[in-house]
Amino acid sequence: MPRKINLLIFDLDGTLIDSKKDIADSVHWTLRELNLPSVTDELIYSYVGNGVRPLIQRSVGEKAGPKFDKALKIFKDYYRTHLLDHTVPLPGTLEVLDHFQSKRNAVLTNKPQEFTDPILEGLKLTRYFDAVIGSDAGFPKKPDPSAILHLMEILRCPPAETVFIGDSRVDVETGKKAGILTCGFTGGFRTAKEVHQAGADFVISHISDLKSLFV
Repeated sequence: MPRKINLLIFDLDGTLIDSKKDIADSVHWTLRELNLPSVTDELIYSYVGNGVRPLIQRSVGEKAGPKFDKALKIFKDYYRTHLLDHTVPLPGTLEVLDHFQSKRNAVLTNKPQEFTDPILEGLKLTRYFDAVIGSDAGFPKKPDPSAILHLMEILRCPPAETVFIGDSRVDVETGKKAGILTCGFTGGFRTAKEVHQAGADFVISHISDLKSLFV
């Protein structure tokens, strides 16, 4: 029997949008600019989800220092102008957002707001969301639950009627820490094995499956 839900909180990359190629292209550009060894697209995808700094730290193999600072600037400058080259909503995204328009909807992502907002605007998704929280919006990054608690407060929705949908272990962990329902999505950046092992309340392989899970 479907669960009654009034607030759906979505991760962004790998959950609502397919941004793989633009992120990977920006990392490849960064490595070439610094004459660093190339890495595979698949490895880059495995780095996505914890924010830009960890992505670049792992890609360039340095956590701090002049090389890291330069790499971070190169990546941001390039990605800022190429973040919509290939990025599109994942199949079923528009269908699901239309279906749940009568509910409260929000985005919670470890992607910086400076990239999140123009992507949502460029893909004409902004109108679907009551709130959008990126990594630089004043809250600790996922898996800290502070942003979810804030969303429930401002959107006036109790934990029992709130679900967080995401494609990674970090997303499931964040939802669990906030005391809400969690839904893992296996069609994103992370492996299906990781999503299943995260222990979400629900696991879906296609975003449109949400329509049969929640009312």
